[in-house]
Amino acid sequence: MTLSVAALFFLVRGCAWMPWNGGGPLVEVRVTVTNYFGMNVLKDRTLLLEEGSDAMRALQEAAEVRTAYGGGFIQAVDGLESAYGAGGSGERLDWFFYVNGHMADVGASAYVLRDGDRLIFDYHRWDYSMFTPALAGCFPRDLLRGYGGGFASCRVIYSRGWEDEAKGLARALGEAGGECAVEELEDGWSPRGGVLEVVLGPWEELVAVPTLAEAMRERRARGIYAYFDRGELVILDQCGRESLRIGEGAGLVTCTGPRLGEGGVLLITGIDREGTKRALEGLREQAEAQEPLMTMAWTDGLMLPVPAVEGL
Repeated sequence: MTLSVAALFFLVRGCAWMPWNGGGPLVEVRVTVTNYFGMNVLKDRTLLLEEGSDAMRALQEAAEVRTAYGGGFIQAVDGLESAYGAGGSGERLDWFFYVNGHMADVGASAYVLRDGDRLIFDYHRWDYSMFTPALAGCFPRDLLRGYGGGFASCRVIYSRGWEDEAKGLARALGEAGGECAVEELEDGWSPRGGVLEVVLGPWEELVAVPTLAEAMRERRARGIYAYFDRGELVILDQCGRESLRIGEGAGLVTCTGPRLGEGGVLLITGIDREGTKRALEGLREQAEAQEPLMTMAWTDGLMLPVPAVEGL
């Protein structure tokens, strides 16, 4: 039997995946390459790699990668280049790395893969903020797996009148593999370390929570591109400029957290009760789509891009 050059190449390359070639255990990971804060999925592959491999190796198997600074920095993926105001444009474009939806606190070459990890490499501008603690669209399974070890437990915290909906969220988290408690929001609540927390309720009630109100005030430092102001939901563009204001019925799902590697809090809220319901229903639909969006906003049943896209 004579093999073609293409077939021979496939076999030689394929041997790298075979357990009898490396002689060691394998890990299965999913590599998703996106741009514009998770909005556009450019590539999505599931790979088997030798145990002990790093995230950079996984990306190199899934895409064409060019590195810099000794191989530890991603310069380009499939032709999309990092840029730092080239030609006086002022644009700052780069690749950002997430593990199971949580922004990594190390580079891709320093993160050792765990079996079942989902690696997300997103290409976006960082003129406004370099920090986005987690991708809300990775709820529930990916977020629950956590970064570098996962969460031992989770909690759904709800404002008064939202207990039934909170229990539904807890069931979804339980089905995804977490032990999830349901608690009513109390005065003085603050997030706990090592716990995936979901906070549910209209913003007019959540604004009284100091941790959440502070996050909205410090939105640039927290990587938040949508916030509430005088009874409206304000959506920013990727440069942090106000693009859109929505009133009654607006809903929002976003993450906030003070540290890399910790998603902190998944916030499900709205201008009013109707907006909060839209956010909750939209999150459920998004969980089925498994698209790693950073932030989601809704109005009149329509999901809006966050940050805002020019012309939409």
